[in-house]
Amino acid sequence: MPGKAPLAKVKAVKRKHSAELLRRRGVAGVDIEIDEAGNGSLAVHLDSKDPDVKKGLPDVLDGVPVEYVYTGPIRKQ
Repeated sequence: MPGKAPLAKVKAVKRKHSAELLRRRGVAGVDIEIDEAGNGSLAVHLDSKDPDVKKGLPDVLDGVPVEYVYTGPIRKQ
């Protein structure tokens, strides 16, 4: 998987793909991870550790790396 992408590109990809990702079973949220150099990746939060949840989910979107993090269900407070 590629490393990181420029932050402006990551933000644009997040805007473009968040709704589509959030419609997928097991996806609880979409965020941006940023490194010390100011580059980033998409962080997709999963509400299940079921390996089938990740099937068909991308490792890269429009040149931006995608990382998957199990966070459990996310609820409004």
